[in-house]
Amino acid sequence: MKILMYSHDSFGLGHLRRTLALAESFVERDPRTNVLILTGSTVSGAYRMTKGIDLLKLPSAVKVGGGMYEADRMSVSFEVLKDLRTSLIRTAAESFDPDVFIVDKAPLGMKGEVVPTLEFLKEERPDTLTVLGLRDVMDDPYLVRKSWEEKDVHTVIEELYDLILVYGPREVYDPLPEYGLSQETLDRTRYVGYIGKSEECGLPSDLPFEPGYALVTAGGGGDGFELIRTYLEGLREWEPSFDSIIITGPLMADEDKKVLEHLAKGLRVKISDFRTDMAALVHGAGAVVAMGGYNTTTELLAARKPAVIVPRVEPRVEQLIRARRLSALGLIEMIHPEDLAPATLRAKVEKLMKVGGTPRVRVRVDLSGASKAVEFVRSGSFRKQAASEAIGA
Repeated sequence: MKILMYSHDSFGLGHLRRTLALAESFVERDPRTNVLILTGSTVSGAYRMTKGIDLLKLPSAVKVGGGMYEADRMSVSFEVLKDLRTSLIRTAAESFDPDVFIVDKAPLGMKGEVVPTLEFLKEERPDTLTVLGLRDVMDDPYLVRKSWEEKDVHTVIEELYDLILVYGPREVYDPLPEYGLSQETLDRTRYVGYIGKSEECGLPSDLPFEPGYALVTAGGGGDGFELIRTYLEGLREWEPSFDSIIITGPLMADEDKKVLEHLAKGLRVKISDFRTDMAALVHGAGAVVAMGGYNTTTELLAARKPAVIVPRVEPRVEQLIRARRLSALGLIEMIHPEDLAPATLRAKVEKLMKVGGTPRVRVRVDLSGASKAVEFVRSGSFRKQAASEAIGA
């Protein structure tokens, strides 16, 4: 089986990490599988690829506000960049000739760049299964519906996608009926659970501290400065009884990293900008402080670690919605960014570190999303190819 996957985002790490986790599950299910990932991520080369998986780097774009993008690294107009990316995506589909094409999160791709490829596959490669993968929470449902109506996303999903996967448990959050999708589309939707790994992870061997440290992570780091600064200022109020490992994220500005390094002087703190073994770091932590991105939250749930989430609330409320739902279920604790202060955060961490062990929860969430997604995709692909062959005969 040949699988083409598209992950458009150049900001943050979430989309790429989720795509890689899913790709690895396809290869684990059948080592003969070949997966080609199209991504605009500027840190895609930092990840080690399992045999059977490779990346095609798309020229990077960056959002500059108001739904507008510009070229991130090249001195060209966005229109030139978009045309180049659109051509590369379609050429990859023509040359690779995938059995499955999976689009992550954005049904149209960045500014519609995936639509020509979807149309090509429908017309010229009708046996290719087209799949839209949506994370558990997109944004405020009203805003998602409004945006999709303005861009006619519903029509594209209805006509060009065979299968819709939701990477989250239906019992935790079920917003799709509010997005304005037709019943026919909802009937093609499958909730697979979170894409996470629940098995035990080995501990990293290069850490200066023993397990039981506080782990602070800001995801990609592009907007994580305030969270980490607040945490360090809380530590400076009096010497803590625990060590701290802080991951700023590779996208944090250099000047912000210097401020944090200055604040950390004299403290029992280790600061790194990027690690590819975050699941292992989470496994060794006594408690975790994080923003509320999909992958970080999933790793916390898989490891069953005491955690306090400070969600991003702009430009989307995705993380806020997720954090509130999980907090209500007793799975995590949450601090709204408006309530974030050094003493408040320090007190939360102290409490979690004293409690230790796994949090008491009122529900167990489904973390088998990757394996379930693989089975839905494989069965869907086999059925579509069989139907195509029957029509041809």
